[in-house]
Amino acid sequence: MMASQSTMDKLHDMRLSVMARAYRDQEELPAASGLSFDERLAMIVDAEWDSRRTNKRLRHLRQAGFPEQDANITDVRYDDDRKLDRAQMAELSNCSWIASRRNIIVTGASGAGKTWISNALGVAACNAFYTVRYTRLPELLDELTVFKDEEWLKQRKKYIKCDLLIIDDWLLEQVKPNEAREIMEVIEARDRTGSLILCSQFPPSAWHANLGNGAIADAVIDRVVYKSYTIHIAGEESMRKRMRGME
Repeated sequence: MMASQSTMDKLHDMRLSVMARAYRDQEELPAASGLSFDERLAMIVDAEWDSRRTNKRLRHLRQAGFPEQDANITDVRYDDDRKLDRAQMAELSNCSWIASRRNIIVTGASGAGKTWISNALGVAACNAFYTVRYTRLPELLDELTVFKDEEWLKQRKKYIKCDLLIIDDWLLEQVKPNEAREIMEVIEARDRTGSLILCSQFPPSAWHANLGNGAIADAVIDRVVYKSYTIHIAGEESMRKRMRGME
């Protein structure tokens, strides 16, 4: 027991507390004595591996900043009038589009459930161990159109380095020239580093005017639209009203 306690102390010192607990549990399990050294070691390592994977997934979910943290693709409502493609949603939930650095554009009227669906896809990405950030375009512009100091660089990096960036309330109104430039810089960087989900009340055909009808608008749309899947949520009834009808 002296040697066992010494080993557990060392594991704790190395911050391998799960391995230490698995090692202790094996000593208290009579059946473990019949296992080979390799089998016992594999069980201990698996316990640490599983714990770290779970903690990583939870950390990704926490850092993403989802307003709809419980959103799940399995709970998507496929009411006939919403005209959602069940097969497409199932395909997108496997997150292979993130590995391919493709994008998703989610459109629909106010209250249609765009944010919820984007968050459900974001949660699926976190569960697949991708890093995700959620923001609204007005908030992103508030952060990136300030004086460019070290804090600005830190905030910009947050939006550039993640595997998936979700931007809600995308181009609901015309942006200022300096805001359009910041949007272009983010989109240009994302085109090289990862994927996007853009949620808007308006289809891409209406974005050009809100970006200023110039070269910047051309550059942004070219980098986003032509490598994107599109999800359009039809129907006149808002999700809030639909959910009240289930009560």
